[in-house]
Amino acid sequence: MDSNYVDRSMGTRINTSAFEPRFSLKRMFNSLDKFQDVVVFGCAIALVFEMMLILADMFIGLSAGLAPKTITSQGLFLLILTELFRLLAVYLKHHRIYVGIAVEVAVVSVLREIIVEGVIHMDALHIFSICAFLLVLGGLMFVSHQVEDVPAEH
Repeated sequence: MDSNYVDRSMGTRINTSAFEPRFSLKRMFNSLDKFQDVVVFGCAIALVFEMMLILADMFIGLSAGLAPKTITSQGLFLLILTELFRLLAVYLKHHRIYVGIAVEVAVVSVLREIIVEGVIHMDALHIFSICAFLLVLGGLMFVSHQVEDVPAEH
């Protein structure tokens, strides 16, 4: 819609953008989009602080002689948080979620649980269901890399 309207009776131009409704859908969605960006940015900042706490806890645990299984668990959890931070950063930059990055987070999460719990302590049905889930995630990752146009820096 043209923001200028020509009054034919007087032949003058009137700026109609001043008459736009105060609560138009476009303005509301722009405001909600900006608010969502603030919320996502806050989540990213909280993730950074959580990663710093986990890293400090890992170093304290290493110096105190904590069990390697616990240190490994914390390290893998740190990788998961790093992938989530990457997902939030890509969202803030491009305003879309790339399925491939979300699938990578899911794969790292599943592998963390396998490493922490140990394959020896799992029953066969649990192992087969994890394998099937990882195969589905691998297929989804392959399809997403073929379909999505993920920028080169990611």
